[in-house]
Amino acid sequence: MPRQSFDVNADDLQGKIYDRELFRRLTHYLKPYLGYVVLSFVLLLVLAACTWTIPILTKTIVDNFITADRNLVVMESVALAQQTAAENKEIKFTRYGNNLLYPASRERYLSPELQELFKNSPDWWHKVIIVEASAQSLLPDSIRTIRLDLEELALPLKDYQKLKSADGLSAVQLQSLRSRDVNKIKHFGMIYLLIIIVQLFATFFQVVYINVAAQHAMYDLRIELFGHLEKMPTSFFDSNPVGRLVTRVMNDVRTLDEMLSNGLIQIIQDFVILIGIVITMFILSWKLALVCMLVVPLVILLMKVFRDKVRVVYREVRKRTAIINATLAEDLSGIKIINLFNLQRNKRKNFQDKNDDFLAASVSELKLYSAFRPFIWSFSRLSVAIILWYGGGLILQGLITIGIFMAFLTYMERFFEPINSIAERFNILQAAMSGAERIFDLMDKEPETDEPDTMLLENDLQGSIEFRNVWMAYRNEDWVLKDISFKVGAGEKIALVGHTGSGKTTIVSLLSRLYPIQKGEILLDGINLKDYTLPAIRSQIGIVQQDVFLFSGTIRDNIVLNKEMDDKELKLVAEMVNVDKFIEKLPGKYEEPVMERGATFSVGQRQLLAFARVLAYDPAIFIFDEATSNIDTETEILIQNALEIVMQDRTSLVIAHRLSTIKNADSIIVLHKGRIMEQGNHNELLEKRGFYYDLYRLQYQDN
Repeated sequence: MPRQSFDVNADDLQGKIYDRELFRRLTHYLKPYLGYVVLSFVLLLVLAACTWTIPILTKTIVDNFITADRNLVVMESVALAQQTAAENKEIKFTRYGNNLLYPASRERYLSPELQELFKNSPDWWHKVIIVEASAQSLLPDSIRTIRLDLEELALPLKDYQKLKSADGLSAVQLQSLRSRDVNKIKHFGMIYLLIIIVQLFATFFQVVYINVAAQHAMYDLRIELFGHLEKMPTSFFDSNPVGRLVTRVMNDVRTLDEMLSNGLIQIIQDFVILIGIVITMFILSWKLALVCMLVVPLVILLMKVFRDKVRVVYREVRKRTAIINATLAEDLSGIKIINLFNLQRNKRKNFQDKNDDFLAASVSELKLYSAFRPFIWSFSRLSVAIILWYGGGLILQGLITIGIFMAFLTYMERFFEPINSIAERFNILQAAMSGAERIFDLMDKEPETDEPDTMLLENDLQGSIEFRNVWMAYRNEDWVLKDISFKVGAGEKIALVGHTGSGKTTIVSLLSRLYPIQKGEILLDGINLKDYTLPAIRSQIGIVQQDVFLFSGTIRDNIVLNKEMDDKELKLVAEMVNVDKFIEKLPGKYEEPVMERGATFSVGQRQLLAFARVLAYDPAIFIFDEATSNIDTETEILIQNALEIVMQDRTSLVIAHRLSTIKNADSIIVLHKGRIMEQGNHNELLEKRGFYYDLYRLQYQDN
């Protein structure tokens, strides 16, 4: 089933957090950087392992070396001790001859027979510490010890505590008794420090690797998306606002970047940590773990409610953000009109209303998060209270150790960190899925086709043009051109005249293949226009429009564009179209910076620069959309001189607004409501006293 098409102008989020097809298309951009992704995932597992290990390390230090949570039993013989250890491997006996040392926490695995045997034995000691054999001389005769091997002695913890209270031994002597445990604690402390260092470097490189992969992948996607937009037909931009397309290329790609570099990998890491914590807790004490899990259903319910509500609120925030951005862009673009018509107060009030809506949506989102975080914190405190209540009872019953108790406290603290993180990253996934859907829907739109059978080489075009029964409509069958037919010989000068909306600009747009025709055909040098490549056609057509577009950069950049020209050729072109006089007066001359859209230049100066741009490319066909009504006489003379130079030896089409400028045209085509009403030279059309005569008479009277 095909994916439903998504409106490129939409700002709402989609309901899905995960879409398999979108993820598949996204991973295509990650494939070249798969090595970074794999390294990042490995480091993610290392970080998760560090998170699991630290509480276990704490438990080991506390149980084995601080609280001395070990029991000792002396068996009747070495053979019996060996047999008992072999038959009860889950208890983890450490055998010293006929002495068996085992962790008190493993006592629950003793069979009833062994429990009875141990507890009835006069040589069963509950909680012993291991000391150096050399410390024997420090101990009073009343303290009973058991030699485990040549280097170690075991003595009951309660007797060691008596030594501390009796003031019989100094602090230094007491410490020397437990030098073995102190050394072990130091060793584990070094391991602890090593884990922290590993976490530090693993976190750094994990973030670097995943961001390198994500940034490069989004770089490739952004380049491909921009390239795709460049190939879209002009009609596409007529129906899609530029601001929205910029949002697709920048904002939506940024949401994908955030998902790949932060959201998705963090959620995976959080899930891995959660699973590891739960498994470790059940291994340590399934009873205590089961009781701690009583809060989990409440947490899941809270996350579901939060996810549903935050989706609505976040959608509203995103929508209001788009509205306020669009309003801001429109008002800044029209700031001159706002100032001229004293609309500041009105526009400020309008912007304030949009800003109020954005503020209300943002506050709603803030309130939702403000409620969610305290609830999560309260559940974490509740779980700690459960551990204190139930875990404390298990300690008193001897079913768990203090180390296990402390590990559970740490695990439950960390259990809620990834839950909080996962909940807050739902929005990142939702925004990314919505952005991905809009991006790929845009990329699925058909670009202009450029796979003809004929390739036109530069300078091969002679410039003859023929329109054969051409019909064209921008929407459905609302025809702008109706059965247009005419011929233009190579090197001829043709003028197009007519009232606004008669179809003049549409004709030159079709010639440049900016729009497709619905009926008929256009021939260039006798070959159908569709059989040429777009670059070949457009490299041979030079256009000077009414509103000349200049790019940010320098004057040189705007004349040569991507053509290689040296300074001598550039100055020659500028002199030919009379633009050099204005350029030479500028401080930077040809390197003078051009502001956005050439805002610091006059209309006439921009048109002269456009003439230089056309002449630099030396096209076979020249099109001029004349608009000189708001240009001073001196500049108009310069433009007319430039026009004569550019039109020389070229097929030229002029969209005429001032009929006095086209008297010398080889042929004048008069258009009215999309049809050709008359065609001939200036004198012939005046003699006919038809449409052209009326247009000429009206303009002459107006002047």
